[in-house]
This record gives sequence, structure tokens and C-alpha cells, in this order.
Amino acid sequence: MNKTTNKTPDKTPPSSSSHGHTNDGQTMGAPVWDVPLRLFHWALAIAVFVAIGSAKNGVMFVHEKAGLTVLGLVIFRIIWGFIGSHHARFSNFMTMPKAVWAYIQSRRRGDRTYHPGHAPTGAYATIAILMVLLAMASFGTMANDDILYEGPLAAYVGDFTNDARRIHHWIEKLVFLLIALHFLAIVVYRFKWGIKLIPPMITGGRDDTIKPISRGHQVFGLVLMAATVTASQSLGFLGDRFF
Repeated sequence: MNKTTNKTPDKTPPSSSSHGHTNDGQTMGAPVWDVPLRLFHWALAIAVFVAIGSAKNGVMFVHEKAGLTVLGLVIFRIIWGFIGSHHARFSNFMTMPKAVWAYIQSRRRGDRTYHPGHAPTGAYATIAILMVLLAMASFGTMANDDILYEGPLAAYVGDFTNDARRIHHWIEKLVFLLIALHFLAIVVYRFKWGIKLIPPMITGGRDDTIKPISRGHQVFGLVLMAATVTASQSLGFLGDRFF
């Protein structure tokens, strides 16, 4: 979901001296990916795979919990995209389509340059993954399995629950496609361009051109994530439950 990029950061960092300090005396340099974002990434991956596995095995109680977790995590990521650290913010990685084409062309010419953050292609992939998972989880709350199970909001949408089921199943194909493309990108970056995407999502990586966010800011991010997941899980108390 998170790709390295061949471009310099969109925002020009504050002027700094050769000792890595800004004019106001603040030390420059911070992890590319903050703690809340890294936790989000791995929690989302686990929740998606649990949701898929439980659905295929008919364990709908687990499927619902995993799906609601996905919903809460995606809502957190959207909020964090406006108030998170430098590389987490949409304003610092979204770009025009022509930049995506230029980036693809540069890679095709063999450019192996590494700069921290999202690549233009990774930026659009991130948005696509968030939107598809948000749609799938949302429609899942209104869907039914045409046998016994109903999502927590199915009782409130009338006959639309059947349409929600069909849309939910159709979006599943998009999820599988995006997962496949994500793994393909990891392999291509690693073996064609020598760029490892996974380690920075574990360690955080390093970008010496940005200011670090405070520990309090990151704690707030973790609390926010817990709150959005808890709120989404509370939907499970609605409707007629058969488990």
C-alpha cells in the first residue's frame, strides 16, 4: 500500500544547516512512516485476510468482526491522511496523473533512485485500496448471505440489503485484484530496482528532510485508531443477531 518514490517531497522543507537543524533550532529527520500508520498497515492486512478466510469458511461471526475492523481502520487512515505525519498526509503525496506517467517512464528507463514516501503510482494505489475497502466494508454491514446471516445494518435498509450483498460480492473481485497488484509491486521494486518496501513499514525508515512529529501526536493517533475501530465494532450490537 505504501511505495517508495522517485520524486523529491512535494513540500519544501524548512531551510536547514549542515548539522540537520532548522532555523528555529529544531532537529530535522524522522521516520518515513509514523507508528500509528505502521500499526494501521499491518492491522489492516491481518483484518482483510481474516475477513476473506472466515467468509470462505462460513464463519460469519469472525467475518463480521474482521469486516468492521477494516471499516474502522480505513476511517482512521482517512482522518490520519489530514492530520498525520508528513508522508501520511494526502496533501504531501497526491499528484497529477501526468506525474504518474513521468514516473513510470523514468522507471522503465532504469531509474533506481530512492526517495522516502509514496511514489506517484503508490499514491493512487493507496487511494484505490482505501476506497475499495471502505466500500466493501460499508456494503457488508448492509448485506445478507441469503440464508441466515444479516449485517448489522441490514434491518435498516429494507430490500436494499439484497443489492448490498451483490455489490459486496462484486467488490470482492476488486479486492483480490488490488492485493495481487500490491504483492506484484513489492516483488518488482525489490528485484528490478533493488528497493525494499517491507522493512520501512516495520522499522519506519528514515527521511532526513522532514520534521519529526511529537510522541504525543503519535499517541493521539493510536488513541484515534482505537476509537474508530471501537466505534465500528459497536455496529455489531445493532439488528437481529443470530450468534
